[in-house]
Amino acid sequence: MDSEILSKTNRLFWLGRYVERTIVEIDIMMDAYDRAIDREPFDFRTFCEQLEIECPYETSDEFILSFLFDEDYPCSVISTLGYAYDNAIVLREVISSASLSYIQMAVNIMQSAASGVAPMLELQSVVDMLYAFRGCCDDRVLDTANRYTIKCGYSVEYIDMCIRLNYHVHTLDVELARLQTRLQNTPMRRDGKRLMALLGLAPNPDPASNRELLLDCVEGLFLDA
Repeated sequence: MDSEILSKTNRLFWLGRYVERTIVEIDIMMDAYDRAIDREPFDFRTFCEQLEIECPYETSDEFILSFLFDEDYPCSVISTLGYAYDNAIVLREVISSASLSYIQMAVNIMQSAASGVAPMLELQSVVDMLYAFRGCCDDRVLDTANRYTIKCGYSVEYIDMCIRLNYHVHTLDVELARLQTRLQNTPMRRDGKRLMALLGLAPNPDPASNRELLLDCVEGLFLDA
């Protein structure tokens, strides 16, 4: 595959992944924050272990706010949203200026929330902007391969988070079926063995028993990613 095409395809895929990761992590952190108000500390160390990320924090409250808003922490939500924006800027001609504008608004709201007195109230607006981005891409990205490459990114990230964090596991079979449909419309090269294993697990995925196999299949599915 031509290197320029590969670069664009890779960026489209990771744009989808970063957008989906931001949405899921905000959802988890908002729930953790609500529980913290009721004096239910968030098990942030296990959370970090499941995501295989560094954990330089000592308390649940410190972790939640830092994980959301610390731009110096490369694994933070605000950093992840920044990675999505970096890819969207490069892909502006592919995804359209209208789609890019929703990512920009999400970044602006996230930065405002970081310095606000009630940051959690603004996080839902960040999620709303990202869903608006997804809808705009559906409408404005006319090339089927480009559109479905972004969608493959959504699916891979969502499945990855479901498996790692036991997040909405009841929806995992539906998302795996959705990914199978999306695979038919992307130029990204697949690992045949991992694809066959994933197809075998898709009707009845069980992260409790097949966590490592599922993660290996999903994370290693695309040879271009």
